[in-house]
Amino acid sequence: MRLMIAPTAAWLLAPHLAMAAPQTGRTVDPSVDPGERTYRAIRTHEAMQIDGRATEDTWRAAPKDDRFLERTPEVGGVPPVRTTLQVAYDDQFLYVLIDCESEPGDVIVRTLRRDNPGIFSDDTVYVKLDAFHNHRDAVSLGVNAEGAQIDALGLSDGAQFLTEWDAVWTAEAERRHDGYTVEYKIPFAILGIKSAREQTIGLDISRDHPSRNATYDWRIFVPPRSPMAASQFGHLEGLRDIRAQRAIEYTPYTLMRTNFQPTFTVDPRRRPNLASGGDVRVQVGSSSYVEASLLTDFAQVEADEVQVARDRFPLFFPERRPFFINGLEVFDFGRPREAQLFFSRRVGLVDGQPVPVLGGAKVYGRSGPVSYGVLQLQTLGAPQDPSRGLSRADPDNVTVARMRVQTTRTLSVGLMALGQHRFGQEHGDHAAGGVDAQLIGLDGKLQGYGFVAGTLGQSPAQGPVLDDDGALLTGSRPPDTRLGSSAYAQLAYQGLYVRPSLLWLWSDRDFDPRLGFYRRPASARQEASLSFVPRPRIWGLREVSFGPSYSVETDSRYTERLGRSGGSRVSASWRNGAGIDYGASHFIDVVQAPFELYQHEVEARRYSGFRHAVGASSPDRRALQVGVGYEWVELFGGVAHLPSADLTARLGKHFTAAGSYTHVVGHLADEGEDFDFGYANANLDVAITRNLAFDNRGRLDLSPGRERVGVQSRLRWRFAPGSDLFLVYRNDLPLSEAPPDEPVREPFHELTLKLSVYMRAFVGR
Repeated sequence: MRLMIAPTAAWLLAPHLAMAAPQTGRTVDPSVDPGERTYRAIRTHEAMQIDGRATEDTWRAAPKDDRFLERTPEVGGVPPVRTTLQVAYDDQFLYVLIDCESEPGDVIVRTLRRDNPGIFSDDTVYVKLDAFHNHRDAVSLGVNAEGAQIDALGLSDGAQFLTEWDAVWTAEAERRHDGYTVEYKIPFAILGIKSAREQTIGLDISRDHPSRNATYDWRIFVPPRSPMAASQFGHLEGLRDIRAQRAIEYTPYTLMRTNFQPTFTVDPRRRPNLASGGDVRVQVGSSSYVEASLLTDFAQVEADEVQVARDRFPLFFPERRPFFINGLEVFDFGRPREAQLFFSRRVGLVDGQPVPVLGGAKVYGRSGPVSYGVLQLQTLGAPQDPSRGLSRADPDNVTVARMRVQTTRTLSVGLMALGQHRFGQEHGDHAAGGVDAQLIGLDGKLQGYGFVAGTLGQSPAQGPVLDDDGALLTGSRPPDTRLGSSAYAQLAYQGLYVRPSLLWLWSDRDFDPRLGFYRRPASARQEASLSFVPRPRIWGLREVSFGPSYSVETDSRYTERLGRSGGSRVSASWRNGAGIDYGASHFIDVVQAPFELYQHEVEARRYSGFRHAVGASSPDRRALQVGVGYEWVELFGGVAHLPSADLTARLGKHFTAAGSYTHVVGHLADEGEDFDFGYANANLDVAITRNLAFDNRGRLDLSPGRERVGVQSRLRWRFAPGSDLFLVYRNDLPLSEAPPDEPVREPFHELTLKLSVYMRAFVGR
């Protein structure tokens, strides 16, 4: 491992040994409060032409605000180039004009496709809005210097960042020899604002300047605060007497698909060859919506990336379906990726395959300090049909209700209740509920969150189970109903130089989160970590982070220790965006029941060992980005080596290629139980224009028993705001036969042509 770290470190350090001091002017002490930022918008009475040019009288009258500070690489530095902000509004829209000065020829754009993450590495500006001014949830609307757009949703003060969220808004950019200007037209409807006598919302503006690997903020986000931390926003005032009309949005779709089989069906339970449906959203109050979907279809949604398990716990795959993402800021409950009471991927998906959805409806919004939401969804179930990519599923009905009250600026409390009814299955219902609270204090430095939850789960009767010889393995079991509980608490201080954190997660043996995601139920975990983050001014370093962490897992009764892990991690990042990190830990893991890993059985016993991981990455805003990693772990009595690499090449603004590969080689406890395989993900994006793109995703999984290769190719034409024509090809080809206890796998091919048309009307006053 030493041989790997040394050349990597030398490669990263070499370009910076002669680097001069930061080329910013006056700097401010980054430990000092960044201060308040307030902007007063003006009302416009003229028709605004969105062209990226400040030609209207409104922009000549609106005050310019250039109080931007540098977030990276020099926290609190004064940017060497000027950025100005102007804001105006009328009854329907919020208008924002951002002017970005640059040195001649200094503007970098390598991304043309809408919603491509490459926009984050371009010369780009972001308007961030906390419409409810709750200092918790926000939206980000980004536009690069070519006018390509990306929008995102930030939850829990930036703890979650979802680029899958999509909204309909307008922006244009105008480039010139010494910079560029971006002009926004943002409907109040997408912000949840219908009418207000006087409205104050959270506002921040960020600008990426890739030639310096720099980011500037109107109100600076002092690290390690998330760039979507709504608690850090400034304030937009002056919005008076807004009398917007009620927005009604309707998006019907029609599609044709073929799986290249000599069959045809319009049965919605069997992925029909011809289908139609749609979504509608109505703004029913000043900040409330009713949304409904009929025969919901997600044919255009990007496929999941390949992941491979390293233990017996479930893998987490993010939600990508638009119907579930809208309003997600209301339904968020729990610790992401580890302890979520409601995880929307439990609805309408089985083994990663879609289950036909009859329809759904939800009401969500805000009234004063109260946020609320109710979600109802009905699936149709599906027969087992590998030729159509269907896994067998029974129809079910799911209801989720959520409410949260912003009691003070720093504290919010809420509750959630949910239930599931499965048709055709007696004693198979499920219910869950809980209360939670979030604390955001000390200007976002102090973050606390906790919940108490419970589940009520029914299990149907089960007959006796016999082995192949007819011997009794388990006897019959009558219907059963169990009540379980769980609790969680987390407290962290996110200082610039010191970052301690405490965590506790517990659930009992009867806790059954069927509609949630719990990585390890029926256990208790206690964890503490401490990071020190000096910011040396040598060798071009931006910051160094190091510190220990320790965790202990027990059973829910605290009678048996199930695991322990203690270790330390060190990382360094440079001003140009390069980074390197190394972590080492010792762990103890008690396996309570045998399980299969890579087609080898892991015995139920106590395992212990060491884990080492090292990684390095090149500057992240260059045309070519490279990352390498290596992990060595004592795996269930054996050893595993996991080298990995990823590469992104941005070949001009029309072409982007990216790929990652991880190899897994080693053996388990017993001699001869060797494994040697790899898995990969790849992307090729072709942006013909800003609104016409052809993207391709390839997936290769060579893990034992799951060998397969898959491709999704998608042509997307956004021919009008919010309206798209998709041509999507998907395939999934097994490279080996399925294990005896799993359904037979068949090659799956599908071609879908989908047309969706976005229509929006404003009615009433």
